[in-house]
Amino acid sequence: MPTHEPDCSCGRGPSVVQGKWYGVRSYLHLFYEDCTGASPDGDSDGSSPQGAWAPLIWKVSLSTGTLFLLVGAAALAAGSLVPPKLEGIGEEEFMVLDVQAVQYNHALGTCRLVGMALCVAAGALGAV
Repeated sequence: MPTHEPDCSCGRGPSVVQGKWYGVRSYLHLFYEDCTGASPDGDSDGSSPQGAWAPLIWKVSLSTGTLFLLVGAAALAAGSLVPPKLEGIGEEEFMVLDVQAVQYNHALGTCRLVGMALCVAAGALGAV
């Protein structure tokens, strides 16, 4: 009973176009060009358009995640480490509300919130 072996003829490989040879190649080089990607159903060597995008997507998500993590950590640190200002100045009967201090404290809270959101986004990108 004959065994089925992959077709390793000179029909595939970058140095062979329709049975014509271009350049001098060794037998081993021809073997590795033609037979490494051969499969019984005749598929190509596994290179697909989706496979070409995978390293690019991985690098972009990693760099974006790292950037988000650094900016988020800086915003979180700035919002947490900078002391808030006193909003009310005076005694019980006479209280003066400092509007600029209220806005400043609100900006610190927003900075903490944005920092946490960026750190969460960085974690999600890192998981992807």
